[in-house]
Amino acid sequence: MDNTDVDNVKPTEECHEVHNVDESDRLVGQLFCSRDQAWHFYKGFAREHGFSARKGTTRLDVEGNVKTQEFCCSKEGFRVSKVNTVDRQRAHTPVTRTGCKARVVVTATNTNDQWVISKSDQKHNHALYTSAMTPFMRSNRAVSKADIDEATTLKEVGVGTSQVMNYLTQQAGGYHNVGFTHKDLYNALQRGKAKEIVDGDVNALIAYFDYKKHDDPGFFMTYSVDESGALYNLIWSDSTSRSDYTCFGDVIAFDTTYKYNLYGRPIMAIVGVNHHHNTIVFATAIIADETSQSFEWVLHNFLEAMMNKSPISVVTDGDRAMQRAIKSVIPYAKHRLCSWHLSRNAQANIGDPKFTAAFSKCMASWWTTKEFDIQWRSIVSEFNVQKNPWVIEKGNTRHLWAQAYLTGHFFANIRSTQRCESMNASLAIALKHKKTYLDVVRAIEDGISRMRMNELKADYLSSHTKPFQITKLVDLESHAAAIFTRESFRVFQDELIRETLYRIEAEIKSLSDECQHYILSNYVDLNVSPEVMQMARFAALRSTSSSQPEHCSKHVRDPQRKQRKRKEVPKNKVEKKIRRCGYCNGEGHNKLTCPQVKLSLRTSTQPTSTDFFEDGME
Repeated sequence: MDNTDVDNVKPTEECHEVHNVDESDRLVGQLFCSRDQAWHFYKGFAREHGFSARKGTTRLDVEGNVKTQEFCCSKEGFRVSKVNTVDRQRAHTPVTRTGCKARVVVTATNTNDQWVISKSDQKHNHALYTSAMTPFMRSNRAVSKADIDEATTLKEVGVGTSQVMNYLTQQAGGYHNVGFTHKDLYNALQRGKAKEIVDGDVNALIAYFDYKKHDDPGFFMTYSVDESGALYNLIWSDSTSRSDYTCFGDVIAFDTTYKYNLYGRPIMAIVGVNHHHNTIVFATAIIADETSQSFEWVLHNFLEAMMNKSPISVVTDGDRAMQRAIKSVIPYAKHRLCSWHLSRNAQANIGDPKFTAAFSKCMASWWTTKEFDIQWRSIVSEFNVQKNPWVIEKGNTRHLWAQAYLTGHFFANIRSTQRCESMNASLAIALKHKKTYLDVVRAIEDGISRMRMNELKADYLSSHTKPFQITKLVDLESHAAAIFTRESFRVFQDELIRETLYRIEAEIKSLSDECQHYILSNYVDLNVSPEVMQMARFAALRSTSSSQPEHCSKHVRDPQRKQRKRKEVPKNKVEKKIRRCGYCNGEGHNKLTCPQVKLSLRTSTQPTSTDFFEDGME
């Protein structure tokens, strides 16, 4: 704890010049039930009279019990000489001791375990403080357990110590009422943190995981140590995450981008997507480094936690160590590179936004492999990047990122590791400063808890609400709404709308009476509102029916017209017609009083026109 105290200030005109407190006779003889009660009384006495108290000499009897206790002024005695050494690392703190003799002595009585003030001397050799300075006195400052618990909770969700102090100050009604300073709160939190990891950060974390195992029998945790016995790699997953992997573990994504802990270790979250299209966390690892050996260790233990069920597809960034680990541990999983990282690297290596846009189009387009190869050669030639090492490397590994080469493989609509990045973003809020392993684990658990609450909310909406139907295919939409989650139904509904907007452009000669064949030449743009789509369909129907009415009448009928209702006006309220200016179409004036007309008159050079309007305005 910092020894600097505002008690150390030099006497000024703001301090009391009265050095003696004539209360000695009144204090002697007062009884207390315990030493703590006597100490509490003397602290209040010191606060009232403008000085800070501290505990002094304690004397014991032959049996080792406390017989007398001295409570003195904080300026009693003098600084120990060894503290005044010049050769020291920390700076000297201001001198506080003045040899003040003010004190009281409480003595244990022989009956009823009571304590009595046997001696009192309240003559000070220093100036006393004003009431405005009393909150800074050492004996008047203490952080209660309730305040520590509340501050600890706020710190766990990412609130800084200064913000916590401001909150507690507002809650107490001001700095004079809060009872401690910012430094006191910081020291109290640090003492609690040190007590929590008294046996070491890693041992505290392992003890925490042992407690989790007792509460959750399905909890999985394993770790490895290096030659010196220090923690090397660590991975854990609770029973809910393991159950989620059983249902949704076909596709996983992982990334290591967040290193803000005391040891600079990468945090690796292995995530997926659930039936609500929300991110779920299957497991989390803290690894020593980003080498293929560490990634292989994580994947081996991850499969062990998941009953050796291997994923179908994996999405990662372009880290080569990850690629080697995937080939070694899960060789049959289809590997895909993160589209976001590829686009960023394209801009960093080429520096041309047009090339980045063309590259992104190649990456996402549903072409055939032949079409992709043609387009890729065209882009490389157009931007003259045939000899660029990055372009050459990406061309050789196009099977890892081009949609044309990934078609037919299931990725659950995961194209990038942004789901991992969202997890990292939530950690960044909670871990603004470098924290212990236990802090990191708790922050991750808080983020996972929020994800699971979102999943529970989505379950509620899917079970107890009914989506709005927007097409005429009522039975099909109703059946889909009954079996799909709301997010999956939205995707289905978008596809259903798209599929019902195709337009017949021309007819091929019928091959039989029962079957007719058509050529699909184009379809309505999906980036417009449903109302515009409906009008486009009606226009297409009019055009087709005018040329081939005998065929269209068999398959298409007019939609039911929507009846437009006129706005009802109460009988006692008649709509008032708004009169507008004939010159500017504005409200509140006419052509003769129009401000724009007046402005034009000032700049006009035609006298006849000016005279006409001036006469009219007069």
